[in-house]
Amino acid sequence: MICLENVSRTYGEGAASVHAIRDVTASIEAGAFVTIVGASGSGKSTLLNLIGTLDRPTSGRILLDGVEIFNLNDRERTLLRREKIGFVFQFFNLLPTLTALENVALPAKLMGKSAKETSRRAWELLDRVGLSQRAEHKPDQMSGGEMQRVAIARALMMDPPVILADEPTGNLDSAIGRVIIELLRGAVDAKRTVVLVTHDLKLAEQGDRILTIEDGRLARQEAGKNRSSEVGP
Repeated sequence: MICLENVSRTYGEGAASVHAIRDVTASIEAGAFVTIVGASGSGKSTLLNLIGTLDRPTSGRILLDGVEIFNLNDRERTLLRREKIGFVFQFFNLLPTLTALENVALPAKLMGKSAKETSRRAWELLDRVGLSQRAEHKPDQMSGGEMQRVAIARALMMDPPVILADEPTGNLDSAIGRVIIELLRGAVDAKRTVVLVTHDLKLAEQGDRILTIEDGRLARQEAGKNRSSEVGP
């Protein structure tokens, strides 16, 4: 599903340059739950942004479902993000003026989907994350855990084959964090691919595979608790 070939990302030039990602090569199969761990500033969020086309590599190739994403033009990449990638962020990124239902429905609305079908799907997803009773509440009327569940429902709105989650439990207590991980694992059970960045090693172990980033490099790959055998580099 996702293939990175000798991917690097450098910011700045000369003595002021920062090598955020260095020559990373990895493959993530469809239907996998992969976690990315590393120290603060190691490059793990940069790597996720590159996969999600929110940033562009300085060198190397990234393929999504066999398509080299940076060979696409800006419009084609925008459509790819909307149709094939769902994003879940640490700080939720919900629009404060919209209700939970409206936030979940937003991706379909932007794609010009019918209002009736969009509303039905948004209600269905809110119910799936246990928040149908909060449909008319705005973000400032919800807890952090509730907002993150709304964000997951929004990420699933277009039924994307890939979910990218950047520290989705970073601002939540451990009990709510486990709920969020279970919801993301549920997306994998539906044959989606989930890539999760986390600083929490216990949560990382819930993945099928753990990628460890050190100083921008892929230091090692190993099996999580859902895989019994070690995965080679």
